[in-house]
Amino acid sequence: MNVSSDVQPGAVPHCKRPKLKCVRVTMRRMRDLQSRLGCDHRAVFATTYLTLTETYYELLLDQPDFVDDRKYLFTEVAHFANYYFRTIRAHDSGNRVPPAWQIALDTAAEGEVNGAQDMLLGINAHVQSDMPFVIAELGLETPKGKSRKPDHDVVNAVLEMAYQRVVDEVERRYDPILAFTNPDGVPADDTAGLELVRTWREGVWRNAERLTNAKSEEERREVARSIEDNAAQWAQGIAAFQTPGDRARRDAYCQAQQNPAPLG
Repeated sequence: MNVSSDVQPGAVPHCKRPKLKCVRVTMRRMRDLQSRLGCDHRAVFATTYLTLTETYYELLLDQPDFVDDRKYLFTEVAHFANYYFRTIRAHDSGNRVPPAWQIALDTAAEGEVNGAQDMLLGINAHVQSDMPFVIAELGLETPKGKSRKPDHDVVNAVLEMAYQRVVDEVERRYDPILAFTNPDGVPADDTAGLELVRTWREGVWRNAERLTNAKSEEERREVARSIEDNAAQWAQGIAAFQTPGDRARRDAYCQAQQNPAPLG
């Protein structure tokens, strides 16, 4: 691929200078959204995203050199999150959002799906539909022409560290069925889920290369359409299986978790 090193990250909203503070600010914004959403089914992905970002932050504190370019990572965390918050605002206002997000958010609003499906719908939309554009905008190479892909790939270790934490948190807050779909001590479902996200993230990098190497605006629009179409197809598949009664069951459980019955 003929990827240029001319594109480099700069200041983005909520991260004017690339510091660890950018990650803390992102976590604060996510906690605020999680709190505001309450038992809204969109809170499943908000909690997923927050838990992943908290794991990032802990690893950055514990192993400062787990990536080569921390400053790039700080900017990427903030810029990636900006995409998510912008999508939530647009959807709330009735404006267009990428098709995979439309399916994910409409399903959260009305669907009869379980918590694991809402979690995967959000991950699919944010990773497969958003991330290629984020990476293309921030640049695929360092100023010296070194690929940033090794840092992109090492983040898969963060996903592995965080995955069970995410499942446990979604189960505790929103849907006990995750104890059966992703039980502790039975790694098959976790392994399959992690492998799926790793595959998506590999495709993310290749799609970012396609965006970067587009020879014209028309070609770039065609690449963008193909990215959105692929993510939408995944979303349709994830949302296809619906069980009447799941919504009422989940709502009752979440309300009970937020307002536990008094002891005695």
